[in-house]
Amino acid sequence: MNCLIIPAAGKSSRFPNMKLKWLLTHPTGELVLEKVLKPFNFDNYDRIILSVLRSHEEKYSISTILGQIKWLDRLELCVLESPTDSSVETIFQTIQKMEIEGHITIKDSDGVIEGVFPTNTNYVCGCNISDFNVRDVSNKSFIVHNENYAILDIQEKKVISDVICLGAYSMSVKDFLFAYESISNSLAYRYNTEMYVSHIVSYLLSHERRFQCQYVDSFSDWGTLEAWRREQSKYKTYFLDIDGVFLENTGKYGTKNWSNTFEPISENIDWLKTLSDSGAEIIFTTSRTEEYLVKFISFLHKHGIKYKTIISGCNHSQRIVINDFAKTNPYPSCKSLSIPRNAKIKDYLE
Repeated sequence: MNCLIIPAAGKSSRFPNMKLKWLLTHPTGELVLEKVLKPFNFDNYDRIILSVLRSHEEKYSISTILGQIKWLDRLELCVLESPTDSSVETIFQTIQKMEIEGHITIKDSDGVIEGVFPTNTNYVCGCNISDFNVRDVSNKSFIVHNENYAILDIQEKKVISDVICLGAYSMSVKDFLFAYESISNSLAYRYNTEMYVSHIVSYLLSHERRFQCQYVDSFSDWGTLEAWRREQSKYKTYFLDIDGVFLENTGKYGTKNWSNTFEPISENIDWLKTLSDSGAEIIFTTSRTEEYLVKFISFLHKHGIKYKTIISGCNHSQRIVINDFAKTNPYPSCKSLSIPRNAKIKDYLE
């Protein structure tokens, strides 16, 4: 039997006065948990289990939320009555309470990885620090492997290589329990504040179990509030005028008008393309009516510039954006930028 376990019984203390980090809404509209689970092929697992605290279930109605996400209908909820000392203890209690046997894949709840995830194989997902512009490496565990990717050593928060663990591990239930109980009963453990899955793997390596370093195709780490804010910033929504910003300004009437003049402002178009490629949401607002937008829309498509919509026929007057703010979308939750007509946007950006 293969089981995917997501230990999510932590306090999310790095996200003060906010929801649990895996219950936060990603800018694309999905929960962080959905982002975490989507890369995994559920057909490869007999069971998928999310472990949470009773107090969190009661406060956030987790079972109700999960029931509203149709594609997570196979997800089982393991509700623990009291906080654990570590994610490893959460996994241990989950194995016992849910009577899990066979092989387990453990995935943390605040990082997204994409790649190949074998079943019935001992592995730790990893990447080179330089692969995905990884930050906050001091909080990672590090891997040493040979030319065949067999792991030789793994250390928690100790730099021993340029390869880091990415919060996904796979091993047999039998081996996990053996390592957990052995470490828990050791004198050395009494002087450590927290047990990590890397300690489990390290212990098993010392007892001749073999693990592969499984490199991934992509990695996004949202374990800290700073990292989460960086992720949010990639998906800002921009409300952009057309005339005088991306096209040399013309009006409906006159010698040069919407019908006969089309002069893109090249540097601003390049900036728009970069914005589009980064994942930002683009909404155009314009005084032009729809019949005068055909050439502009064709121009956007030709240059591979993605946008959400064009609101046409707006008043030729001041435009005001009003938005609420909260811990999850902090103040200021909206901004405005006024630039001189036909100016270069980059000259006025912060």
